[in-house]
Amino acid sequence: MPSIQDVADQINAKLDQITQNTADTVQNTADTVSAAQQIRSELVQANTRLTAIDNNLQAGFANLSQGLFAIFELEKVSVSLLDHNRQQNDTIICELVNANKLLCGITRKFTRQLELSEATLTSIDRIEGIVERVHAGAAGDYDRSLALQASIEKCCPPDEKPPERCPEPCAKADFRPTKPEGQDWKPLPSPEPEPDPIG
Repeated sequence: MPSIQDVADQINAKLDQITQNTADTVQNTADTVSAAQQIRSELVQANTRLTAIDNNLQAGFANLSQGLFAIFELEKVSVSLLDHNRQQNDTIICELVNANKLLCGITRKFTRQLELSEATLTSIDRIEGIVERVHAGAAGDYDRSLALQASIEKCCPPDEKPPERCPEPCAKADFRPTKPEGQDWKPLPSPEPEPDPIG
């Protein structure tokens, strides 16, 4: 049977082993707490960086949307100017078509008139020559009658024929400029970084 000393030595050995195990557990717990604190610190830093990135993205999207709105408003002004230019071009084309019709009609009338005038002149010259030879007295009387008629017309001119009608005037474009909105847009300031909760 073991002596009391042996039992006490065994108990002391067990207590020493428990003490050592407890010290090891305390050290492991301290190491785990230190690692957990380091992980927490890194997570907080990562969260701070992600928050800054999110703020920058939100400000960037707000700036982008406002800038796109300002550009869209300028595009509306550009479309308005192009539409006014199109209306002016329609008026110019209308004027050119009218001028072309008038010139074409004048050319046709002058061509026909020239042909008639040349034929008439030839006939008149021939008839006049014949009549003056046959009726010399009547020719002199006719010349005096013409002179008298010219004097009367000089005093009391006959009613003039109204001029030929011109084409209707072309419609003129009424320009109403579009006033763009959002031209007072300025980029939003960059968000301030949040303070580091650890440091």
